[in-house]
Amino acid sequence: MDDSRSTSTSSGKRKRSGPAFYAVRAGHKPGVYLNWEDTQKQVAGFKNASCKKFTSYPEAEAYVKGDETVNTKSSKQKHYAVQQGRVPGVYDTWEEAKQQVDGWKPVKHKSFATRAEAEAFVAAGSRAITISTFNTPINGKEEVDSEASMALARKGCKVGESAAKKQKKNNGTPLAVVINGDMEPGTGPLPPDAEDGMDPTILFNAATGFINHKSEAQQNAKKLQPTGEFSGPIHVYTDGSSLGNGSVGAVAGVGIYFGANDPRNVSEPLAGARQTNQRAELDAIRRALDIVPIDKAAIIYTDSNYAIKSCTAWLGKWLENNWRNAAGKPVDNRDIIEPTVNRIEERKKVGATTDFVWVKGHNYNEGNMAADALAVSAAREAQISFAMAVKETNGALEGL
Repeated sequence: MDDSRSTSTSSGKRKRSGPAFYAVRAGHKPGVYLNWEDTQKQVAGFKNASCKKFTSYPEAEAYVKGDETVNTKSSKQKHYAVQQGRVPGVYDTWEEAKQQVDGWKPVKHKSFATRAEAEAFVAAGSRAITISTFNTPINGKEEVDSEASMALARKGCKVGESAAKKQKKNNGTPLAVVINGDMEPGTGPLPPDAEDGMDPTILFNAATGFINHKSEAQQNAKKLQPTGEFSGPIHVYTDGSSLGNGSVGAVAGVGIYFGANDPRNVSEPLAGARQTNQRAELDAIRRALDIVPIDKAAIIYTDSNYAIKSCTAWLGKWLENNWRNAAGKPVDNRDIIEPTVNRIEERKKVGATTDFVWVKGHNYNEGNMAADALAVSAAREAQISFAMAVKETNGALEGL
């Protein structure tokens, strides 16, 4: 059994070890563990057990997967964090990161020794944009806090709400006119014509996850909206995303898109221990049907053939075989599929139809791209939370 728990020095004294990740490649339940006690339980009594201690999570994960190309040198690998760029995120090479910042303004990026630090840096930019100082005094004070929550924007909520609540009442004197042209969209004071805390000069881009200034044509455009009871079917786009799908430490997110700035839009991490892409796709449909009124016809657009067939074509045989597939094995993801099809049946009883439409993913379909952006955003937030939890656990272990 390969166990490198101990570290010795030339003086024979035991060194205080840093963060530890125990990788069990062969054991009762292979995986990465954060303490030796849990690791022992997986290898004790297991024939030809194999485990090893690492100082970084990527190395431990690679060992579990049998990737011998990752060694101790990987701990020196740089992680390039793009906080502001074409597609924010963490990249393993400068070439990949450079593609996200070249020709993009404004940009903000930095390299880190660990992925957890890089992901935390990206998260700091996506959670909130804080402007603490304005050149033009407002109400006689030099400093004003204004926060615009990107998380709320991704869910289709009004970006200006937080900023409106934080603005202090003046003493009756006229407010100074503030020009926001040099500020990032959504970070400056609200203009005089703002309604309900919403800045009419900005627009959330669901495909990129960023807030942009409206063009002159967009500001002058008029949009027709229904004024009475809408009797047609409700159209909703769903998608799921899993970062590291199929590997240890994978995290997934769910995206549901009803329309621009629709409060029903959803961007949230996938619940449960199993974080796969297929489960995220299925759960997005389940959540969408919970949101749509039970008596309203619905058309669900998804790029997952698996999710559609699980709720339609394959369902009959599964029910005949008591939820077993053609190989006689229990149907995977039944815990999500069963309540979904039950909901469809409930809708059918009250006269509401539920139809599915397959769309090709990443093919410039506006609704699909928006749902994908919501799902990816949720998965990234879950990934950052996971990395921070691991970091906190390691810090606690160091203090023991």
